[in-house]
Amino acid sequence: MEEFEKSVQQALHNCGIHLKNVSSDGYAIGAAVSGGADSVSLLVSLCVLCKTFSIPIKVITVNHYIRPENETCGDVEYVRQLCQSLKEQGFDVSLSVCELEKGQVAALADSKAIGIEAAARELRYNAFEDFIAEKNLKCLCLAHNKNDQLETLLMRFLQGAGTESRGGIPQVRNKYVRPLLEIERSQIEEYLTQKKISWRNDSTNTDTSYLRNRIRSELVPLLNERFSGWDKAVLTGAQKAADDAEVLEAAEALCFDKLSNRGMKGTDEFYSLPRALKIRALLKASNEAGCDTRIPYVFLRDVCDSVECADNLNGRKIEKRFANLCFILDENGVTVKKSDEVQNEIVFSAIIEKSGFYEIPAGHVFVPDGIEFPVLMRNWRSGDEVQTADGGTKNLSDVFSDWHVPAVKRQYIPVVQEIKTPEQKILCILGSCLGYKDWIVKNEKV
Repeated sequence: MEEFEKSVQQALHNCGIHLKNVSSDGYAIGAAVSGGADSVSLLVSLCVLCKTFSIPIKVITVNHYIRPENETCGDVEYVRQLCQSLKEQGFDVSLSVCELEKGQVAALADSKAIGIEAAARELRYNAFEDFIAEKNLKCLCLAHNKNDQLETLLMRFLQGAGTESRGGIPQVRNKYVRPLLEIERSQIEEYLTQKKISWRNDSTNTDTSYLRNRIRSELVPLLNERFSGWDKAVLTGAQKAADDAEVLEAAEALCFDKLSNRGMKGTDEFYSLPRALKIRALLKASNEAGCDTRIPYVFLRDVCDSVECADNLNGRKIEKRFANLCFILDENGVTVKKSDEVQNEIVFSAIIEKSGFYEIPAGHVFVPDGIEFPVLMRNWRSGDEVQTADGGTKNLSDVFSDWHVPAVKRQYIPVVQEIKTPEQKILCILGSCLGYKDWIVKNEKV
């Protein structure tokens, strides 16, 4: 058994998956395989480990149809051929292909006011849940690796994530396990190279309009060069955050159950909670009201800070709205409900003197360097246009349509506009604050 395979076996053991027991209990092991190096190495190593115990491996691959069709269908065909090759080598492997309908991801993104990646993830995990039940799986192995973990932690930090998100990707969640989470990408590629096994490359991985890709290609190399040991420190901090999140989750459950059982009536119990628990209670109440839209932290903080205690209301009622949610604060406590009325237009603007992170109604946003400061950062307006790569222009409403940004969310996405020239052209569209792309016009002068 190779060192890589031993690492995978140990990780499975740490996740509570003991292969000998899996065999005796009659379960199968599942693997989600996209065709990339991570999932291919996962599948190959699982084949070696499971063969000893005669454990069948059930593979699922999902075609989302959100990249060029020849690429996504090519990925599926590669996985099909790989599974067939492994089967011919004597491994007990079977493949299930989940083909989403063309446009299904975009339709879900529009209906739920979420990004394309979030919609794809939801549909993918729906398929996973059905697959786990249908195939009687002990677990479904996912191929996130150590580099993915570090990139995720950096991305969440830069986006101003809370404690629960700063814990990173969990190694175990219900029946989902991630045996590669402590293995580096270089080790994965070395393992496959030694075995003379190829893999597929996702063309979008080099698109630096995505924040994760910019972190991978620009920030991580800088940290490696300038800050020795940064990765260990970040992972240690993530474990501390995960431990703290467990405490907050337990406290949140107690507080929310107590408030819900009393209908949030008659006391200062909600108003006297620490802000962190207030925000968690509001998020939980929003979810129970049927909200599936991301609510900015800045908005929730404003709701919490609107009143310190019931006595300060003096019989008044305060209403705060976000999208189609209405938060009502009165002497009886807080009520969160869906509303037929949509939040009125959000207006914000600020003069920005230098690159850095700034607070906006949607949270925090990074204004990049490479542009001529000062600039104006503001919400978009009807008729706004931005320069395209070929030197033409495109209406921002068309850009948002291409990105599948729902109308209710567009007002929260900031644009950066030059103010030193009569043209006052738009230099950036900063969609990453809500999980979309950034559109940055290249400036040859800087």
